[in-house]
Amino acid sequence: MGRASLQWTDEMLAALGTDKDAVLAERWGTSAKTVNLKRNSLGIAAFGHVEWTPEMLAALGQHSDASLATQWGISKASVVAKRGALGIAPQDSSRGKQSQHSWQPNEVMLLGTASDADVAAQLGLSLAAVRNARMARGIAAARPQKPPIAKN
Repeated sequence: MGRASLQWTDEMLAALGTDKDAVLAERWGTSAKTVNLKRNSLGIAAFGHVEWTPEMLAALGQHSDASLATQWGISKASVVAKRGALGIAPQDSSRGKQSQHSWQPNEVMLLGTASDADVAAQLGLSLAAVRNARMARGIAAARPQKPPIAKN
């Protein structure tokens, strides 16, 4: 015979989305799949999932990642990842302004063709700006060339 169905309490329902499904499932003696299905049926976002609003997206790069994370009650890593995925430069803390670079097609074509440091020097940008732009576009890093093997 099958297991008895889980009796969902108000407290359990309120906890959905406040921690990982697997953690809640272990606490309640059920499977993560059961918790996942219930959470999804109620339209509750998964723990750590951020619903990015237009206002939040517009603020990226305008303020420090840490201050935005605190303001929104999310991790700094979530802010950094979203900003990087959109190719938005971090706020320039030395001037308090955004240090956004508008990538031109000919500059994008350089990404991954040489080391990020070489591309940064060529374009007059920071290493982080080049690395973030390359990673945001899913471009692999250039492989260092191996020196030729000396023959004796």
